[in-house]
Amino acid sequence: MMAAEKWFEYQTSYQKYGLDMKPPKVEPKKQKRKPSSSTFSAKDKARLMLLTIFIGLLCICLIVTAAYSAQVKYNINGIIAECEEVRGEIQNLNAAIKGATNIKIIEEHAINQLGMVYPSMEQIKYISKGNKTQDFALTLKQIAYIK
Repeated sequence: MMAAEKWFEYQTSYQKYGLDMKPPKVEPKKQKRKPSSSTFSAKDKARLMLLTIFIGLLCICLIVTAAYSAQVKYNINGIIAECEEVRGEIQNLNAAIKGATNIKIIEEHAINQLGMVYPSMEQIKYISKGNKTQDFALTLKQIAYIK
């Protein structure tokens, strides 16, 4: 007989008595899994959380800074616009001053509104070269109050 047939006979005879002759299946030993590189420890998770919070706060600060700089730029542009308006008014006033200080306009104003007239020949006094007075204003005063 062959070895396999003998083994089968032994197995059947032992089965009568409730014994199982089959060799027990050896389950492979469960090996402890080593943590793979993709799993994070609690310390790593805490660091990642702090890093995420830091980056979030940094982004919020950037947004606030951009908003503040936009507001400042808006205020600057408003002030520049007001400055241009004032410069325009200054130019208008300078043109009005030049027009008002024109000798012909002053003469017309003096004649029409103030009633001034040119002096007649009897009212004009001339200062001669030979007069040796030192003070021109004093000479004018004397001439003006003689009459």
